[in-house]
Amino acid sequence: MIMNMLEDYLRAVSRLLPRSKRDDIVAELRDEILTRIETREAELGRSLRDAEAEQLLRDFGHPIVVAARYRDGPQYGVGPALYPYWAFAVRFAVIIQLCVSVIVFVVKALSGGNIAEAFGSAIGSGVTGTMTLIGFATVAAWLAERKGINIDYLNTWCVQDLRFLDFAFWDWTDVQDWMAQMKTTKHATATAGFDFSHDFRAIGQSTTGRGIAIIVGGVVLILWWVGLLRFGFATISIDFAALGLNPGALPQVDWPAFKAEMFGPFVAYFAALITYGSVILIHPAGIRLRGAIDIVIGALAVILAAWIGMTSSIAPLVGVDSVAQLIERVLAFVAHPVPVPLETVVTLILTFTAIGGVFRALGGLWDLVSGGYTERGRLTGQSA
Repeated sequence: MIMNMLEDYLRAVSRLLPRSKRDDIVAELRDEILTRIETREAELGRSLRDAEAEQLLRDFGHPIVVAARYRDGPQYGVGPALYPYWAFAVRFAVIIQLCVSVIVFVVKALSGGNIAEAFGSAIGSGVTGTMTLIGFATVAAWLAERKGINIDYLNTWCVQDLRFLDFAFWDWTDVQDWMAQMKTTKHATATAGFDFSHDFRAIGQSTTGRGIAIIVGGVVLILWWVGLLRFGFATISIDFAALGLNPGALPQVDWPAFKAEMFGPFVAYFAALITYGSVILIHPAGIRLRGAIDIVIGALAVILAAWIGMTSSIAPLVGVDSVAQLIERVLAFVAHPVPVPLETVVTLILTFTAIGGVFRALGGLWDLVSGGYTERGRLTGQSA
């Protein structure tokens, strides 16, 4: 009976061992346990009872613990080096999800919807969205650990980039301190020892914080676009008049057909953003590579804006044929701002998106040509 118990124990251990080393390790463990059994029996002057043998195996260690001593590679989902990145990404993603849930709730409430139903819907979408985002962040960190992805920031960091760690390890006490500072006109040092107004600015200036924020934003957008993350927009029945909005013919648009029409281009744009953020983290000194990606992102922004405004199914509603027509729409908007003409708002968004895309592409071209010498100096600690 004791030998059967021993074999069952060793079989459980073997299932958790690397296949290439399994036989040798099991043989080693068997000899060690048998030696302990013989020693214990010699001390007692009799054979061990089943309960005593089981206690001896229990003292030797749970199969999971014993096998862990022999396994190669990381044995955790998020390791100590990646944990700050994971914590920052999760907090940033949760903030995005909470903000969207609040917006959905407010819009539903102002549109005359049932307050309790709107609150419940916001809570539901917030919880499921948060769990989804935490899951994706954990899987990404797990893959980085298993694939041995090198994050160059750990070797080429500079002091300015360390500020993102403040936000990564915020707790409720830090939030209370920040709220207390918001109530005063002075930026005195709080209990936690931070100047929070400076912390937020520094996080935006941090290469690491910017890279993680871009990745998280891109992932949230792409998960929402492909339908894996639901914010609850589809369930909103908007009372445009109550909100002071003039939707024009936009409510009559076949939005599912429009999404199908624009599905690929938007996925490409979001993927380019994620790639850009990943390059910032993995190779922060790769200025020319980031410049090339900036050119792609800027070009995609211009193409998307032009496509929507000129050839898409909503082009007749939001497109303009000339600068003069754009100016005419803007002047009409200024003259009669309420109710807000949503068609004109979309036109302005497309216009500024295209302009922003042009400037981003030009900035990327400059980095591609010059190598961004100023940024390189900052990364090597030569400039702040």
